[in-house]
Amino acid sequence: MPGLEVEFNDARSQQFMHCWCSGMLRALREGPLLPLAPGSEVYRFTWIPSSRGSFVIRIEHLGPVHSLHVKMTGMEEGTLALDRRVLLTPTQWQAVQQRLAEARFWSIDRFFASRGLSYLDGSEWLFEGGREGRYRVLSLHSPDPEGPERAIHDLGVFLVELAGITLPGGQLY
Repeated sequence: MPGLEVEFNDARSQQFMHCWCSGMLRALREGPLLPLAPGSEVYRFTWIPSSRGSFVIRIEHLGPVHSLHVKMTGMEEGTLALDRRVLLTPTQWQAVQQRLAEARFWSIDRFFASRGLSYLDGSEWLFEGGREGRYRVLSLHSPDPEGPERAIHDLGVFLVELAGITLPGGQLY
């Protein structure tokens, strides 16, 4: 959206963004996704808004077990407002796989925002995945639900619904 971004081109600003995302994952008590156990598959969606608490949804497939783990930051630093794990049915796992395919997660050619922009408002959407010895990351800022990033937006909305998260204001942005 016009007026919400500030352009930066230096490596220090890019490094800051990567450190910021890593810090948020530490605050949510999330470790690295790699290395993966043989035959396992994992996906993680981290939502980092500019003005409220963040959350992470991690979905894992290990052997016959499919699970979802959701965490939300608390009001006080170092606390979690939510830390819940649920088992998924094979049908739910297939629905996740379908939405990943629709979003072209493993084949899309854009991993990070293209013009080296830093935003002053909105939210950062970080999708990570690991399977068959591969790791992939996709970082977007407030994907447009009606634009070319619609399938990515729909994937995020689906994961929030699957996790049973109720957001203040009712929607992802």
